[in-house]
Amino acid sequence: MKKRIIVATNGSPTADAALRVAGAIAARQGRRVEVLAVLEPLPVLDAGFAPTVVPFESFDRRRSEELLTRVRAQVNAVTGSADSWPVEVRVGQPASEIVKAARESDVVLIVMGIGKHAPADRIFGGETALKVSRRAPVPVLAVVPGKDQLPKNAFVGMDFSASSIEAARTVMRFLQAPATLTLVHVSPDLEIPPVALEEWQTMYARGVTESFEKAKTALAAPPGIRLETATLSGDAAEELLRYGTKAGMDLIAAGSHGHNFVERLLIGSVATKLLRSAQCSMLLVPALAATEESEYARKMHAVPEPVF
Repeated sequence: MKKRIIVATNGSPTADAALRVAGAIAARQGRRVEVLAVLEPLPVLDAGFAPTVVPFESFDRRRSEELLTRVRAQVNAVTGSADSWPVEVRVGQPASEIVKAARESDVVLIVMGIGKHAPADRIFGGETALKVSRRAPVPVLAVVPGKDQLPKNAFVGMDFSASSIEAARTVMRFLQAPATLTLVHVSPDLEIPPVALEEWQTMYARGVTESFEKAKTALAAPPGIRLETATLSGDAAEELLRYGTKAGMDLIAAGSHGHNFVERLLIGSVATKLLRSAQCSMLLVPALAATEESEYARKMHAVPEPVF
């Protein structure tokens, strides 16, 4: 049985690009695409006696039917056939339902559209993508409107942990060759006495250079993908946003579990800032499962911790 790619959508134009990108990835990798729409529960009102769900159950059914019709029309507009990909409507909180779907054994990727402004975008916006990435066992690709082609220029936030290396390895599968993947490390601004600052900077730079070389060896980029490196300094979110905009990047990738840079990226306010402000799409990749057996995993065991 073919592995599945799930596209989460509420039928708004925000997800058009996500559907197209999912279709391109599926065609390249021989995957099946299935579309998931989530209907949020109606609000519960308390008039002072007992909580009551308003309106009636029949209206819920009509809402589900309308959502299904809208999403099928969207699939038809993107693929040319409303029945080309199966569509499922679930009722619940969007992030929770998407994660439940992701935990099924044959799911390998979740693709979502993330808009910035329209009210409908709130359902499948950056916050939902963040919640899903924290709990989903598979990569989450959040696609901004207009980016409906496979990326050719991408970059990865690197702390040289296995998680960030895995993010780089994963994003290479989605690039359209000839393509460039840049490994970007953001060094911290530390308060160091001037007498020790120059020595620390020299040692840190040497460690970053050596870690980049080890990472490139472990990644073993396939033909058609060029690996480059960049080192920035300062606030992680601001520097990555500035870099991505200046370089005209199509995609930023990051590991969704880890320590140091990656942990700050996805547990604090940095991830929210990236998802709200980045002009490019974002790929959030969970850490390698401890039980995974692969050539990549064996290579990673041979790569020591960062040397700085």
